[in-house]
Amino acid sequence: MTLVNIEKNEQLVFRFSHRLDATNAVEVSERIAADLETLGTDVVLDVNGLEYISSAGLQVVLHCAKAAKAAGKEIFLTGAKDNVLEIFRISGFLTFLQLK
Repeated sequence: MTLVNIEKNEQLVFRFSHRLDATNAVEVSERIAADLETLGTDVVLDVNGLEYISSAGLQVVLHCAKAAKAAGKEIFLTGAKDNVLEIFRISGFLTFLQLK
């Protein structure tokens, strides 16, 4: 099962699916780490296929946000459905993630 697909266009797009939680957050983080190290574009987190995100998953998102900020790039959140959007809202992540 693929948990994250990576697309590199004008922006770096991470498409998350299923669940992002403690059982797979390390694997996902390792998969995206190289792309974040050489960040040359803005980052889009597409969570349209994400059913659930835990605090461990939020740590992956926070890592993306810190990398984008360090590179002077923007980070966007797109496709969040009601329950996932609510988690981002309650956690305060919408203060630094731009909705797209």
